[in-house]
Amino acid sequence: MEWDEGRLLALQLAGDHGLPTVRTPGVGAVWAWSPGARLVAVAEGLAGTEHEHALLSAPPPYAPGTAPHPMEALARTLGGTLTGGPTYVVPPALPALPPAGLPLLVSDVPGRRRARDLRRPANWEPGEWADLTTGALGPWAMAIADDTPVSICHTPASTPASAEAGAWTHPAYRGRGLAPHTVAAWAKLQRPRNEALFYSTTAANTASRAVARTLNLTPLGWVWTVAHP
Repeated sequence: MEWDEGRLLALQLAGDHGLPTVRTPGVGAVWAWSPGARLVAVAEGLAGTEHEHALLSAPPPYAPGTAPHPMEALARTLGGTLTGGPTYVVPPALPALPPAGLPLLVSDVPGRRRARDLRRPANWEPGEWADLTTGALGPWAMAIADDTPVSICHTPASTPASAEAGAWTHPAYRGRGLAPHTVAAWAKLQRPRNEALFYSTTAANTASRAVARTLNLTPLGWVWTVAHP
């Protein structure tokens, strides 16, 4: 698709949190911006309030990694937590990677059949694991060791136009370059379905940001959220 920062941010925000109204439970506001665009969405309870007006007022200059003052003020007012991190667009062509060192499984028909026999990682609840492995949550890719998934890329959010990559690697297998392989395999499956694919992380997650660098993902901007009780 043509590079349009405003449209790309809108696609991502609509898929991840909702636009124009935030639908993610516990999230009061989202501020997504890039060098050339900015979008703000608030939860229904904040719509039309002075808080929304403050967020929509003249924005400060774009500064990746620096929290916008209006979002800081909202977090203080709500007694919430402000977090942010970079967001990337997954380009159509990804670089060649060295061998993964472990077998990769994807959510095609044979892969979904094979996934029935895998050990469920402890950080997944039985119900959500069943939804994942059957494909109900969208495409996925996994690196497998001893019949156990140790690195997973899945689809935590999607719309007919876009999808977000969600990546996880077991602590014992981090640093082995598995996550770039699962993200690349996921993107190959997801690409025919969507106009745009996104990969987001937090400022503090250096391992996740390294995955973006390894895959030469295209920086789009920065997304800030205010979560509140």
